[in-house]
Amino acid sequence: MFDQLAYIKYCYDGFTQVPVSILLYSHIPPSLFALIFSLFILKRKKTIESQSLFLVCLLFFVFCFLDLNAWLSFMGAGNTMFTWSVEYVISTLLFFFSFRFFYSFVYEKELTPMLAVISFLVLVPTLITTIANINLVGFDAVQCEAVEQNAVTMIFYATEAFFVLLIAVFAIRIQLTHTDQTKRKQSIFAAAGILLFLFFLLSFSFIISLLVEYTNIENPYNYEMYGLFGMPLLLCFLGYLVVKFKAFDIKLAGAQALVFGLIMLTAAQLSFVQSKVNTILVSITLVLSIFGGFFLVRSVKKEIQQREELEMLTQALEKANVRLKELDKQKSEFVSIASHQLRSPLTAMRGYASMLVEGSFGKIPEKALEAAKRIDDSAKLMAMSVEDYLNVSRIESGNMKYNLSDFNVKEMTEKICDDLRPEALKSNLILLFRTGLKSHSIVNADVGKTNQIIHNLINNSIKYTPKGTINVFMRDDLKKKRIYVDITDTGIGMSQATIHTLFQKFSRADNANSVNVSGTGLGLYVAFKMAEQMGGTITCASEGDGKGSTFTFELPLAM
Repeated sequence: MFDQLAYIKYCYDGFTQVPVSILLYSHIPPSLFALIFSLFILKRKKTIESQSLFLVCLLFFVFCFLDLNAWLSFMGAGNTMFTWSVEYVISTLLFFFSFRFFYSFVYEKELTPMLAVISFLVLVPTLITTIANINLVGFDAVQCEAVEQNAVTMIFYATEAFFVLLIAVFAIRIQLTHTDQTKRKQSIFAAAGILLFLFFLLSFSFIISLLVEYTNIENPYNYEMYGLFGMPLLLCFLGYLVVKFKAFDIKLAGAQALVFGLIMLTAAQLSFVQSKVNTILVSITLVLSIFGGFFLVRSVKKEIQQREELEMLTQALEKANVRLKELDKQKSEFVSIASHQLRSPLTAMRGYASMLVEGSFGKIPEKALEAAKRIDDSAKLMAMSVEDYLNVSRIESGNMKYNLSDFNVKEMTEKICDDLRPEALKSNLILLFRTGLKSHSIVNADVGKTNQIIHNLINNSIKYTPKGTINVFMRDDLKKKRIYVDITDTGIGMSQATIHTLFQKFSRADNANSVNVSGTGLGLYVAFKMAEQMGGTITCASEGDGKGSTFTFELPLAM
């Protein structure tokens, strides 16, 4: 027993200058915290990704235990040989299950049969060489180390590199093909954490093997332990995914586990600090970590509560929005039915009133004639309102039909001006028509709806202009292939706030009722929607109340 202990002391003291406390710190806290963290997640929610993460952390814990055993040579050369040999298998399995964890985390399902078979075939050489005991060829008692088979070692590193490459390929593939922005961000952080973890393990192990094989550097294995610090980096990335994206659905528990890990790692430093000053500094850091962790957990708790409340409100708003859409649809259907029912009696009223005015039933007294004219005007106004309601219903239900054809919009506009000029003269207004056209003014649009839009805009100017002039000016832009109808009046004008809401349903200027009380606020909305569907638009400009307005109707030229 004395000889074995003496040999262990000889190996450790002669070939490493790393204090035992640092060796323990590099192996035990990271592996233990990783295992506790994964167990915590697995207990909260048993999914394929949580199970995969647990296996990764469990294998890392076993790997750290074996590596620590190899460092301290607890049971002599034979034990070191066995430990070193088994580490090959544990390490390759660790890389495989890391890939499995990334795949299941992103796709939320098990590996496909093809990926499982390929992974198994890649793992077979390492498993066979370990079982056949050919990965190690002996033990160097002078150097206190196992002698590796170079060819087998290269297969081992190639296997691990294969799984690293596989993770990188799938991470890039997700960025190129996945449409969900949140999922893409999650995959970036998950891939970064896993690749850093595996890169630390692979690179430190591979570099040290090269140093041992091709250099005479003193104590190369002293640097091997730093490869284990990739695990805390992985846990940091997983913690961010838990807090930011609610990964694993553990909410507050994830922040609590991370704070606990930070405190545990900080407290573990007290095991190897030697100076009194360092002990005080680590103690202060530990106290600050405890207080900082407390406030961090409280802040995360508050954020989670706010997020859950927001999600509840969002769901309630979505339900309300669906209900409002249903009610709006029902309202549109009701308006459509009611409008159709109203149109028939109104047509009859207008017909009989018109016949009375024209004397079809003989001459009637002057007072009765005036009453018949008022009935005719009111029925006409009501018919126009019913038509507006029908148009709104058609627009909102998507049933508005457009029959597009080529026609001369200049001739149409000029004729509308001629038809409305007597109406303008009745109100003591001057209606002018001018052009500055360079094209033949041919457009491809719905003739009836274009006529309705221009008629509506000019008629609006007549209704809301107490005195002055209405100028209808046509111009075009051959580069943009657009034609414009500008209707400028000297009417009541409007504020900028009114202009922003003018083309909405039931919207009217604040001062509109002072001039005309018969408007429904639907005409401009209907005209705007019709113009949009024909590839055009309607805009409005005004310098303010009492300073007139300019409405511009725009359509694409058919060239």
